[in-house]
Amino acid sequence: MIYKKLFARSITVALAVLVIAGCAAPAASAPAATCPTSAPQLCPTAAAQAMPEISGWRWAVAGSANAVITFRPGDKCSMQVLSKLIEGGGLAIDVVAKDHGYQNYIVFISYLDPGKTLDDLKKTTDPINPPSWLHLMGAVLATPMSRTAYMDSETIDAARGPIYFTCQVEGPVARKFIDQLGPLEFLP
Repeated sequence: MIYKKLFARSITVALAVLVIAGCAAPAASAPAATCPTSAPQLCPTAAAQAMPEISGWRWAVAGSANAVITFRPGDKCSMQVLSKLIEGGGLAIDVVAKDHGYQNYIVFISYLDPGKTLDDLKKTTDPINPPSWLHLMGAVLATPMSRTAYMDSETIDAARGPIYFTCQVEGPVARKFIDQLGPLEFLP
């Protein structure tokens, strides 16, 4: 039974990657305008664009996520838990960037050593070199005004503890912390 579930998630991940890759393929467009500042990575995208329309199939993928991480203007990042993790199951999150103030929005997915908490995570100050008690599982990169899915059909081990998320944006010299979120817990 678990193999059927993992196989189905693997197929879903493969289809999602194909669809996302096809949608992200560059289209012919006018040459990009130059950035009027000396820090091009801080140039917001061209006009303040709206969120793209989402197909029914893509909404279904978003609805099967464990959590939705949303970036908003004013350096805000929030988490909505849709379903807890299942021992031996996979992880699926939806990252939504409802902002166009930065070029890149990054969510790092991690777990912590026993005894460490969200309060400890919020005290970290170096966005490049995480502490030794933080264990990176993956990352999601989103562009302004976009929705990106992360699906990992690998078995998530409850013994490692709950999952935490670090929200960062691309800053003038390096990445900048926006917030630390979690925990995304396992079902009992």
